[in-house]
Amino acid sequence: MQLDTIDLRQLRVFLTVADCRGFSPAQAELNISVSTISTQMSDLETRLGLRLCQRGRSGFSLTEDGERIYKAAQTLFRQIDGFNSEVYDLRQELSGKLSLGFADNLVTHPSSPITQALDRLFSLEGEIEVLINVLSPNLLERELLDQRLDIVIGAFPRHLQGINYQPLFEERQSLYCGSRHPLYNKTDKELEAVDLKEFKVAQRGYTAGRPHPSNLKTTSSGAISYHMEGLVYLVLSGHFLAHLPDHYAEKWVKSGEIKALCPHSQSYISTFEIASRAGTHPSPVQRAFLKALKSS
Repeated sequence: MQLDTIDLRQLRVFLTVADCRGFSPAQAELNISVSTISTQMSDLETRLGLRLCQRGRSGFSLTEDGERIYKAAQTLFRQIDGFNSEVYDLRQELSGKLSLGFADNLVTHPSSPITQALDRLFSLEGEIEVLINVLSPNLLERELLDQRLDIVIGAFPRHLQGINYQPLFEERQSLYCGSRHPLYNKTDKELEAVDLKEFKVAQRGYTAGRPHPSNLKTTSSGAISYHMEGLVYLVLSGHFLAHLPDHYAEKWVKSGEIKALCPHSQSYISTFEIASRAGTHPSPVQRAFLKALKSS
């Protein structure tokens, strides 16, 4: 079969359906009806002569052929994007797509250059389309390696092969308790005699089981969150301690709803890094954003 007999729009529909794991979840993403999605999928399967997916009571799944077509379609669209970037580069035009991923709640960090970098990027001439995802660090790296994201920013304690990392800024994190917690009203001197292992500490899902950066010895608390906001809920409940970025916690500290415990011994510094795929030629838009980040 010749490539020109395949409707690229139908392939994009297929990729979206596969990423969303079903026709109905893909409806909002594609902004078309389920019946239209079904028709386009059927037409694509007819043109390819292959069954791409199964759906029914057991849920949605790609067939073995569907998995291979999914990977081939991803490669095809990456090549198309690369071709477009090369054309824009030759014509000295700053145009194209940029997929970014950030760790959550960096917007309140005083040293984060992300806002200024986006300002500089959008101030340049050109047709730029930006997609931003906010994910946990492990998912940021996975999406980067799977080529769904171009550039990500987060704290990555374990560097992975295939990714380039560059330090960007630092973040101080402290151990917090809520005003309902029994430790809240204790003085710093009284806290020196407290064994923190006796209290439940809410953990981050993506670091659970690893040695804690603050060397705080914890036991299983039954409370896990993959996002900072979830940790704040748990701290405010009065039942858990948790490490939070100081800049993010400031709002609740000022209102007296939470406070930092033993900041000299229980705080630590996280280094946030820019991460991009190794061994790839960045597009003009990617280069422009990286330059804006480093000069902000």
